[in-house]
Amino acid sequence: MRIKWKIWLIEVIERSDKIMRKVIWLVTITLSGLVFAQAVAHAHQFQALAKVNVDQSIIEDGRNGSISLRLELSQPVPFRVFTLRNPARIVIDFNELDWAGFDEAAVNKSEHISDLRFGIFRPGWSRLVLDLNALVVPHETEMRVSEAWSKATLQIDMIAASDEVFNGFSKQLEDDGFVLPKSKLGRRPKQRQLGDRRVMVVIDPGHGGVDSGAERDGHEEKHLVMQFALELEEILVRTQRYKVDLTRREDVFMSLPDRISRARMLGADVLLSVHADALAEGSATGTTIYTLSDQASSTMAAELTEKHDRSNLLAGIDLTDQDDQIASVLIDMARLETDLRSEMLANFLVEGIGQSVGNIRKRPHLLAGFAVLKAPDIPSVLIELGFMSNKSDLESLLTKAWRDKVISGVLDALDNWSIEDAAHGRLLRQSKKLIN
Repeated sequence: MRIKWKIWLIEVIERSDKIMRKVIWLVTITLSGLVFAQAVAHAHQFQALAKVNVDQSIIEDGRNGSISLRLELSQPVPFRVFTLRNPARIVIDFNELDWAGFDEAAVNKSEHISDLRFGIFRPGWSRLVLDLNALVVPHETEMRVSEAWSKATLQIDMIAASDEVFNGFSKQLEDDGFVLPKSKLGRRPKQRQLGDRRVMVVIDPGHGGVDSGAERDGHEEKHLVMQFALELEEILVRTQRYKVDLTRREDVFMSLPDRISRARMLGADVLLSVHADALAEGSATGTTIYTLSDQASSTMAAELTEKHDRSNLLAGIDLTDQDDQIASVLIDMARLETDLRSEMLANFLVEGIGQSVGNIRKRPHLLAGFAVLKAPDIPSVLIELGFMSNKSDLESLLTKAWRDKVISGVLDALDNWSIEDAAHGRLLRQSKKLIN
C-alpha cells in the first residue's frame, strides 16, 4: 500500500481541525454581531498579455456593403464573434487583451459603423462592440498566428445581410457566457466512489479551436492530444470498469472554468487533462505528471470564490449567501481529501507509465498552479505526454504503438488508484460515523 491508511487519516483529521477552528471563529464573530474589518477596496486591474497594434489595425468598407476588420495583436488570444439586435451590433469578445492606446478614429474607417466601443466587461475578458447603421453578418473569420507565436492577426470579413438573415445570426448572450454554466436545481451531490459502481473518468484534451497549443513540423498539440484522448476512452470503456467522457470532442475553444464545470456536470470521479508541451530552449523529454501546487491552493480558493458562480463550486453546497471568507474556508475544506487523492493518482501514473513505456522524466511528478487542476471536489492530474520540441518525443506521440503503451500504463494506474481510493473512502466514512 503506497499510503498507509492511519497516516492518511491523521493528516486529514489534523488539517480538518485547523480549518474547522477557522470556521468556528468566523461563525462566532458573525453571530456575535461583530463587523469584519473591511480590506482596502481594490479595483480589478486588467492584466493582459496581448496588446493591439493600432498602426496595423483597420476596419474599412468593401464592395456591396461589406466590412473588413483586421486587428494586429502581439500574440493570439481566444475570442468569439456574434451579433445582437435592437440596436444592431457586431460583438467580439477577447480573453486577456489590453486596449491601452487603442484609437477608435485611427482604426474605424467604415461608413457602416456608427460607433465603436471597447473595454473590459468582466475580469479577464474584454469586448469590442461595433454599432451598425447597415446590417452585416460575419462571413469569414480567421486568427492567423506567426510560427513563433510572437504576433497574430484577427481577420473578420462581414457581408451585407437582410433582416431575416441578421436575425438568424443574432442571439442574446449573457455577459458571463464563458463562465461556468448554471447549476442544476435539485441535483443531488456527487457521492465519492467506494468501489460499488463504475468510476467516472473525464478526459480533458488540452487546447482547441483558436488555441492550437504547441506546434512542430506541421503538427498541432490540440489534434495530438485529442487523438490520444479518444484512444484512451475506447480502452477504458472496453474494460467495463469505467464510464468515460471528454470535455470536448470537437476542435473548439473551451475556457478553463468551462472544462472544470463540464467535468462536474458529467459527475467526474477523476479528471485527466492531457497535453504535449514544447520548449523554446533546452532538451526536455519524457512524460510528466502534474498536480496542483500547495502554493496555489489559497490563491485558488480566493479566485474561485470571486469569479465563479458560487452555487456551482461545490456539489450540494450553495455558497451564494456566504461571506467571502467563509466561502473560501469551505472550499479549502473540500480540497483536503481531493489533494491527497490527486497525489495518490499521480504516484500510480508515474509507476504505471514508467513501467509500460520507460521514457519518463527524471522528476516525473511536479507541482503547478494549472487552472484545470483547481476543482476543489474532483481529483485532478495533468499529463504532459511528452515534449513536441523534442524530435524523439514527437515521433513517439505520432506512433500508435507508443500511445498504446502509455494508455496501458494509465489503465494500470486507474485500476490501482480506484481500488485504494475506494478503501480510503470507506475507512474515512467509518471514522466519521464513529466521531458523530
